[in-house]
Amino acid sequence: MSVPRLVALSAGSAEALERATDALIASLERGAFPSAATAVAAAHRRAVVAGEPAEAAHYLRRRDARRVATGAAAPGRPVAFLFPGVGDQYPGMAGGLYRHVPVFAAKLDRCLRSLEADQGLDLRPVLYPANGDAGRRGPDLAALFDRSETAERIHDTLVAQPLVFAVQSALAAALRAVGVRPAALLGYSTGEYAAASAAGVLPSESALRLVALRARLVAALPRGAMLAVMAGPDALGPHLAPDGEVSIAALDGPELTVLAGPEAAIEGVAARLAGDGVASRRLPTTHAFHSPMMAPVVARLREAVAAFALSPPAIPLLSNVTGTWMRPEEAVSPDYWAAHVRHPVRFAANAAELRRLPDPVLVELGPGQTLTWLALQGGADSVLAVPTLPGRLQSRPDLTVFLTALARLWTAGVEVDLAALDGLIRSAG
Repeated sequence: MSVPRLVALSAGSAEALERATDALIASLERGAFPSAATAVAAAHRRAVVAGEPAEAAHYLRRRDARRVATGAAAPGRPVAFLFPGVGDQYPGMAGGLYRHVPVFAAKLDRCLRSLEADQGLDLRPVLYPANGDAGRRGPDLAALFDRSETAERIHDTLVAQPLVFAVQSALAAALRAVGVRPAALLGYSTGEYAAASAAGVLPSESALRLVALRARLVAALPRGAMLAVMAGPDALGPHLAPDGEVSIAALDGPELTVLAGPEAAIEGVAARLAGDGVASRRLPTTHAFHSPMMAPVVARLREAVAAFALSPPAIPLLSNVTGTWMRPEEAVSPDYWAAHVRHPVRFAANAAELRRLPDPVLVELGPGQTLTWLALQGGADSVLAVPTLPGRLQSRPDLTVFLTALARLWTAGVEVDLAALDGLIRSAG
């Protein structure tokens, strides 16, 4: 299969864009891809991602909204990078980017080598289990349904947290390479470490060491469980265990709350909720994150963070702990990061802060679009949500999804260096 390309065009009016599109179709039908660098950034924009000129012409001729991004650019829209926590990772994740985007591969390689040297963790066979093959075009569907011990390792706390951080760091590097710069940052749970690194609070190598240490500390704790409940926190009081074993671990939306606690206690809460007609779902985790079960690691995590030099964020950064913008003194405080592992994730409040920005563009740096979906639950028609990787059950190739994200960003008016994009993609190897 041919490596996909991004084809972009623009014009000063909607009518002129249609004429330019028809002219481009005729050129594509003659078998030539234009260079993305030749696209003029006029107000009315269109972009398509395709593997062959004829395919691009087909999508453009149909004005296929699923494949073709069209928009009146609004320069200056603030971009927010959203970094998920664990749960949506899968074998083969970002393999297409690893094969075809050298800047992505170089950053991921540095992270994986660091984990192997510092932590003794060789995660490449976990991420790319097909004999180490990183050339897959999208999710490894066979591995998704593999329930062997090797396949299940990607969900272990010790593996999942540093692995997701590494992929997120590589995605951020690829976006920076084509000029996409965030105006705000938000991470979910361990994703806040990736967000803090992107904000300049600490270098990515240091953040990765902290994430790996945090994962090691948590992995040594008794196992627990987490439960997503389709109800607000006020409605859950009667359903919680009276001894306090089960607590609120995340406030994800007006009608979406995550509970955490020992497995037997969570099962009891789930049964009581079901009896009252309240929907809930167990999450694919091995521990009760952001709950009292994390208390034994707080002091050791505080001590570990104190050994690193932290800086105030250079880019506005949201806090899971407070639900609002992180203050400089919080970012550099070991006490803050120690509290972060124990306190609930106030994601709904974080998302509300992002929606207050003028026409924000939310870019999810991880598989799927769980965070952007959650962020949109509070409304805001002017918010644009853009995934950068396919979800675990989606079949679209990684590179197609990534380039489609850039197409949507560019047509919305976000600064994307199309000339740099021409040199970003490796056609084979």
